[in-house]
Amino acid sequence: MTHQTQPTPNRPLVDAHVHVFCWGENPSDGFLSERTRGAWRTRILLRLIGIGKEKGETLSEKFRSRLLRHVDGSKLDFVVVLAEDAVYREDGSRDDPATHFYVSNDYVLDLARRSEKILPGCSINPIRRDALAELERVHEAGCRLVKIHTAIQGVDPALARFDKFYRRAADLGVVLMFHTGYEHSCTVVSQQFTDPASLARPLDHGGVILAAHCGVCATFDPEDYYPNFVRMMHAHDNLYGDTSIMAVWNRWRSLSRLSREAPAITARVVHGSDYPFPPARLPFVLRTGPFPPERRNALDMDLRIKQSFNFGPGYASQMLELLGPGSAGEDA
Repeated sequence: MTHQTQPTPNRPLVDAHVHVFCWGENPSDGFLSERTRGAWRTRILLRLIGIGKEKGETLSEKFRSRLLRHVDGSKLDFVVVLAEDAVYREDGSRDDPATHFYVSNDYVLDLARRSEKILPGCSINPIRRDALAELERVHEAGCRLVKIHTAIQGVDPALARFDKFYRRAADLGVVLMFHTGYEHSCTVVSQQFTDPASLARPLDHGGVILAAHCGVCATFDPEDYYPNFVRMMHAHDNLYGDTSIMAVWNRWRSLSRLSREAPAITARVVHGSDYPFPPARLPFVLRTGPFPPERRNALDMDLRIKQSFNFGPGYASQMLELLGPGSAGEDA
């Protein structure tokens, strides 16, 4: 027998962790490196999601069309679509040859203008020279969440050089999302930067910090960062986690593990899918049934799986509250 998390009536459903990919036809919008485009993981993903059947002349257009179609057809009220900043050299200059996954902030901001259901989640590598100016710019454009991909962008969150960035984000009320847990989908600079224990410094500035993936790792990873996530959650009331990627084959046990934590922790877990990575249905068939109607939409299927676990009534809705007034177009 399973527990079905029931959303609070009249509260919007939000997916806090959605990706869009740009193949590279227009590099200023975004790109995947030649190495990433040719990787077996990328080829498998393209086949699984059936990208060739989507509308559009280029792969980037097909990715965008698929996202907009699924968002429009989903029962979700809002999704946070994430940009992905580049790798930067120590002098703050951009290093495109070392960047394997890039989606510009302007591309995501434009998507948010195309759909009322899309909230922009910009990305700023704090190593870049203009990090503070870019933070101000995207905030002015309506962004209330900024992602820092510690592994791919090569960012150690514990460095004092980023204090001004953390402080300004807290002052503006911008949620800072950090990738935590081992990264497998793209070339990384350092896996050690993904340990949730490294988030103490940004947390000390008082703003809302969101640990993407809650530090979970695959069973074959050499280290397990999840216990450090739990320890940090007990120590910091302004730390939250999302459930993105936890419904895939190599991490599906993470949902059960996380749902058994104390209510003080599960109450600060928010819904995230990691779309377009599709959830695995078979491990959860006893919870969802063999042919759930949500299976035709990856966003809805992921939500269906995760709402079958006990994360509390605010699980799929409180992200909008964390983003604050004006995040969904209402008056501030």
